[in-house]
Amino acid sequence: MAQNCITPTRSSIRCPTSSPTSKVMKKLNTTIEDLEGHSNVHIIHFDGDFDGYAKENIVDIQKFIDKCTSGNTLIFDFSKLNYLNSYAIGHLVAWHNAVSKVGGKIIIAGTNKNVEDIFAILGISNLFKIYPDLNAATEAAKGE
Repeated sequence: MAQNCITPTRSSIRCPTSSPTSKVMKKLNTTIEDLEGHSNVHIIHFDGDFDGYAKENIVDIQKFIDKCTSGNTLIFDFSKLNYLNSYAIGHLVAWHNAVSKVGGKIIIAGTNKNVEDIFAILGISNLFKIYPDLNAATEAAKGE
């Protein structure tokens, strides 16, 4: 017998199961900061699930990307990103294209195994330099 999911809200989607480890989806929160001492390097932190429910949460990122200029490096910190889907992949590719078009670049830090696998399967890992953590990414950005 099929189980019904609880009606989605902006903050969570939950499908009841008999398992005590049912996943509750976490609303995406993002913050943008400048890397201290490097005015052309900006860190965008992703915390939660990057899916279609994140539309209102990525408006600031889109506005920021629209203002990028040559020499800007954006570090996407995925260390607290739990999940992404095709909605997120579409945005990542579009953002890569927009930033590259004006001479900037996006690098990614702190992906989990699931995100790495998705990137590899889709060939997305060829678009971005990916670093194991934020420290490695910021050091690389400082050196460029």
